[in-house]
Amino acid sequence: MKSEGNKFQIVKADEVDLDVRTQVSEIFAEGFTQWLVFFSKNKNVIAKAFAHMFILDQFFVAIANGKIAGVTACTDGTKKSVRLNKKELRKHLGFFKGSMAGIF
Repeated sequence: MKSEGNKFQIVKADEVDLDVRTQVSEIFAEGFTQWLVFFSKNKNVIAKAFAHMFILDQFFVAIANGKIAGVTACTDGTKKSVRLNKKELRKHLGFFKGSMAGIF
């Protein structure tokens, strides 16, 4: 999938042949690490810790030049767009901080 010039292709995240979860989590970490600094100051750790949470059929991504340039969730309010897994959070953030992240 390639964009021409400054054009973006908008597609459902679960229909993309890219490493969607990794790229979406990197965008998430870039935007939210400042508020998640208690859990880690490292954007890569935040990205890995939260990569699992995105329910991809609830997201759309903007693709430019073969990479995800933006992401947004779109839900009807009856389904969640994210689901936290405490085990996965503990794996990346440690037992205490991972447990806390799963609560908040």
